[in-house]
Amino acid sequence: MLDLLYPPRCLSCGKFGAEYLCESCISQIESVPEPYCSICGHTLSGQACFKCMGRAKAFTSARAVGVYSGTLRQAIHQFKYNGARMLADPLAGLLYKYLTTSCDYPWKRADCIIPVPIHPSRYRARGYNQSELLALKLSSLTGLPALGNALVRTRCTRPQVELSAEARRINTKDAFTVANPHLVERKTAILVDDVSTTSSTIYECSKALIKHGATRVYALCLAVDL
Repeated sequence: MLDLLYPPRCLSCGKFGAEYLCESCISQIESVPEPYCSICGHTLSGQACFKCMGRAKAFTSARAVGVYSGTLRQAIHQFKYNGARMLADPLAGLLYKYLTTSCDYPWKRADCIIPVPIHPSRYRARGYNQSELLALKLSSLTGLPALGNALVRTRCTRPQVELSAEARRINTKDAFTVANPHLVERKTAILVDDVSTTSSTIYECSKALIKHGATRVYALCLAVDL
């Protein structure tokens, strides 16, 4: 009844319809251009990946649905900063579609899905963790359990969007730990986040998971910021 009185409206283009992110807008999402790094999933500008160079390996592989621009950027911004929690369904749907049609790592062998955590102070201000909402929805689609409290952010870091590449690495260094190692021991995890720019956040999260007994970490993001 509510949908009849107040039909969903695409939060990207404003069109009324059955979805908060319409098929027309979804079709405009730009895939990550090839060739891309086999580890971090970012587009390569040469023979070597400068994002991964000189950094010890923590996650096995990271992939993203598309480029952080246009429709995808707008949807993520609404979801993350403007309280548009209803976008969790269509955005998690994009992650699931990518996993089942395009992803080149063995996600079906994973044991669990783990969201990148936000600091409690930021959670109180925002009211939710966008990555956790994605992980929960993705869990219902894949059947893999979501471990929402496995990772903990130990300090309130500055927003990554404000920082240079080197500052991002420093900002997130050792900023995560595992609350209960028994949850992740001998587990292969899919780490879920919204946007990857330098892979610093997923690197530090993966490092914490491996340190506390996880066997392998694959990362899955909605977008990469090129």
